[in-house]
Amino acid sequence: MPSALSWLDPAAPSPLTWGVGEGWEAAALRHDGLVGPTPTGAEAAVDLRASPAGRAGLLREALVPGSALARTTALWVHTGRLLALRTELVVPPERRVEGGGVVHRQHLAPGDVALVAGVPTTTPVRTAVDLLCFAAPGTAVPGARALLAHGLPAEAVRRALVQPARRLPGRRALSLLAVALTPPGRHP
Repeated sequence: MPSALSWLDPAAPSPLTWGVGEGWEAAALRHDGLVGPTPTGAEAAVDLRASPAGRAGLLREALVPGSALARTTALWVHTGRLLALRTELVVPPERRVEGGGVVHRQHLAPGDVALVAGVPTTTPVRTAVDLLCFAAPGTAVPGARALLAHGLPAEAVRRALVQPARRLPGRRALSLLAVALTPPGRHP
């Protein structure tokens, strides 16, 4: 039962999102730059897309129990760059889930997932490792560059890639990391 003063509590509304409209109102909002796409296929106000917390909050509904945002979706949450066409989630290999996006089954170490605005999301290091190991080079290199530009230390990614406990395609990932560290237009 709510208290007599519960009306003083700050409101916590869900983010304003809606399906992609085709009417002139939706086109006008897109044209004026007031709304933009999200990985779920909905559109959201640009001020919600301006911070990691806002981007993560927009994707809260895409999670399935026991999952975390991963790969290109986590990259978008952390940097706001390379908007994914579908939401990517990661779950432990023993879990069987179905979601509205791509579900990857991988081992998650205790430090691989962090909460961003209450939404489980792979850390920037884990996101970079997953992109460099499993994404196409055309996605992995720009994704790694975006994370590095947002302050991710390259040495932290390198250390994660050479850990002996992980079973990853490390040679491929290290070569893509070298490409990501090279300024565009130059060869590593």
